[in-house]
Amino acid sequence: MLRKKNSPLKNESEAQDYLLEIGLEPLPARFLSLALESLAANISEALKASRLSFKSLKTFGTPRRLAVLIESVAPKSEALSEKFFGPPASRLKNPDGSYSSAAEGFARKYNVTADQLLIESTAKGEQLAIAVNRPGRACREILAEAAVKVISSLEFPKSMEWEETRFKFARPIRSFVSLWGTLPVSFSLVGIKTSRVLRGLNGESAKIENASDYEKILRNMAVLVSLEERRKILIKKLDWAAGEGGGSWDKDEDLISEIVAMTEHPVPVLGHFEQKFLELPQPLISLVLKKQLKFFPLMRSGRVINAFMGVRDGVSEGQNLVREGFERVLVARLNDAVFFFEKDRKRPLESYLEELKRVVYQKDLGTMAEKAFRVEKLTKDLIGLLGDFPVSEDSCAEISRLCYADLTTNLVKEFPELQGTLGGVYARLDGKDERIALGLEEFYFPIGPKSPIPTTVEGSIASLAGKLDSIAGCFAVGLIPTGSADPYALRRQAFGIIRISLERQLPIDLEKAVSLALRNQPMNLVEDRFLRLRDEILDFLWARAQSFFEEKGFSVDEIRAVKAGALGRLNRTYLRLSALKAVRKESDFEPLAISFKRASNILKQAHYANGDGVLNAESLTEPSEIALLKILTEMEEAVKEKIESDDFEGSLKTLVQIKPHLDLFFEKVMVMADNPDLKRARLKLLAKLVGLFNRIADLSELQGASPK
Repeated sequence: MLRKKNSPLKNESEAQDYLLEIGLEPLPARFLSLALESLAANISEALKASRLSFKSLKTFGTPRRLAVLIESVAPKSEALSEKFFGPPASRLKNPDGSYSSAAEGFARKYNVTADQLLIESTAKGEQLAIAVNRPGRACREILAEAAVKVISSLEFPKSMEWEETRFKFARPIRSFVSLWGTLPVSFSLVGIKTSRVLRGLNGESAKIENASDYEKILRNMAVLVSLEERRKILIKKLDWAAGEGGGSWDKDEDLISEIVAMTEHPVPVLGHFEQKFLELPQPLISLVLKKQLKFFPLMRSGRVINAFMGVRDGVSEGQNLVREGFERVLVARLNDAVFFFEKDRKRPLESYLEELKRVVYQKDLGTMAEKAFRVEKLTKDLIGLLGDFPVSEDSCAEISRLCYADLTTNLVKEFPELQGTLGGVYARLDGKDERIALGLEEFYFPIGPKSPIPTTVEGSIASLAGKLDSIAGCFAVGLIPTGSADPYALRRQAFGIIRISLERQLPIDLEKAVSLALRNQPMNLVEDRFLRLRDEILDFLWARAQSFFEEKGFSVDEIRAVKAGALGRLNRTYLRLSALKAVRKESDFEPLAISFKRASNILKQAHYANGDGVLNAESLTEPSEIALLKILTEMEEAVKEKIESDDFEGSLKTLVQIKPHLDLFFEKVMVMADNPDLKRARLKLLAKLVGLFNRIADLSELQGASPK
């Protein structure tokens, strides 16, 4: 509820806006969003638990402050009447007429005397009861308590202690502002009392009289306290500065978010560097600009030009000095890059392979040279699983042989983020085929859930081999991800395996691929341990596949329905899922799924697992079961042909036609007949039905109607 600036609070019975600001020393950029999410969630929960109503809340944050503005906070919490039940009423008094210890204990629990207890009729009979009335509390009392509790409960990736009580926070706290409308909500924490003083960007300060004036007062002191506003203004100014620089800018979302979290009033500064530095590899220039210096490269025709935009915090006084400082530090970094680049180029990429023997990958898994050998061998094995899928074996072999060579170059030692990328750059400079250079450049792809996969089939195969070896090796030595701990990024690599397999449509049996990767590891795995590790890795991969399918809009029960054998041919699993989702929407499908589940349950209850052998009509007696066998036999060949051509939707639509025959079978036939031969024949008939469906999906896993 907004009021005119400095207007007094005329009626304390009205709802007012509440402001809480925590002033602190500069916060790391990566802490800001998490802190604001936690602040909003914790204070909302605290007010709801206190029955103090409010309309909405909004968070604000800069490196020097965390704040929340809560709209229309009620002047009092809601009163509450509750009734609590205790022992049976028969235990109210002792035989001598005195109150029993049970009654007195129940009364003490709620701060009343035994003579105030009630007797209430309940489903359990008559019980002792007490009515507790909790009156509403003044909001400022609740807000003060909530503020202290919420500030104390905020958690950060790292915290520090800076004062004698050893209070932990991301950075030292320097001030609190806490107002309900125009009235102070006073509290004290870490030796700091609340005040009305807001601090601006350049040492300015101003008093705030009304909570709702928060944004306006700070804006007058050059602080844009809203993250959304800072982002919009930053992008607008970068667009303008890029136009002045004669190019377009690299709209790196991560860098934009980081700059927004690092500044209170971002102002782009256009700078330039010497043309000669453009002879460096483009990824290296971008890395120095974006990762090391937090500058935005300027581009023209898809290539970096000798211009950039740095961002200063504050208005544009002394802009030329800032520009000179930005250019000076950039030139120093680029000169370092030139030195390492020229040193690297005195040797071909292949010559760095020998040095991998001195780089330890993991103490139980050997050196990087040994890992490279395993990846090269596994790449050849994976090609063997591709069948007649078109791929250049020579290119695959060369990519897998050189995939880690750049790790020992001087530039990668200085800029680890360039691993892989630099291998591709150096391969091109060595005159190697573009397919090989691209495979090396993209060896670690995808590096994120939405980032690209390797461009070529050859690069994809080598990338799969590298990821499978990492997962197999780490599982074999017990380095399995737990909670948030995943030092070898195995989850990311597993998701990459799923994405590459599906998006590249590779006909690779991942179950066999995992076995091959495990067999390649340097330790001897006894068969029992080998099988256990293989199953653990397959479960790990399937969890990533399930996440991928859920992101594509498939429901959990649909995914479970195709799990059997899913990793054997993941590309066909996707087709099976798509067919199931499409056919599931048809009106006849859900009743069929119910009947199928009945058939599946009968087989499970009968512990029937053997569906082999010929089943003919002479084994059966009832017309309905003979008809079911006939239609199944007729459909079997048609379904088989459709499945072999990956027409899973057509297969399911064919099988849906069996519904009336299956319904009649269940209406007329008792499967668990007294005659053992007849019972066996009927179970075999149901097993034939279930087996035919299971080649596409296990319909017994489906829950209820098709999701809309």
